[in-house]
Amino acid sequence: RFLYSDEVQIGPETVMTTLYTAKKYAVPALEAHCVDFLTKHLRADNAFMLLTQARLFDEPQLASLCLDTIDKSTMDAISAEGFTDIDIDTLCAVLERDTLSIRESRLFGAVVRWAEAECQRQQLPATFGNKQKVLGRALSLIRFPLMTIEEFAAG
Repeated sequence: RFLYSDEVQIGPETVMTTLYTAKKYAVPALEAHCVDFLTKHLRADNAFMLLTQARLFDEPQLASLCLDTIDKSTMDAISAEGFTDIDIDTLCAVLERDTLSIRESRLFGAVVRWAEAECQRQQLPATFGNKQKVLGRALSLIRFPLMTIEEFAAG
């Protein structure tokens, strides 16, 4: 309908498939409507899911907005359900940032939660060695020296 009338009806359940179709068939105006919709509905609790999609669909402006949202509301973002569903590259992209507003010990706890979920996805027991294996280079992005001795010992 959009191709003939420039009329667009996008909803939360159709926006990603519409964006995929717009990219596939090179309809930049429809892409812009989808990105605009996602931008207006960006919140801390969906920022990681949208960041993954923005990286997948090569939408740097949307990815940047997602990262800004994650920076401002890091605790809410990592507590959201979608955090443990992100891919390792997205996790590393977030861990590389110096602008996250969270204590490093809490960030480490979230990374451990992500590793446990990844072990489940790969059908591995959630042992220390397997968590370390699935985290790979992401583990080296945790800034352990920023933790207090008590936080480090507790974690």
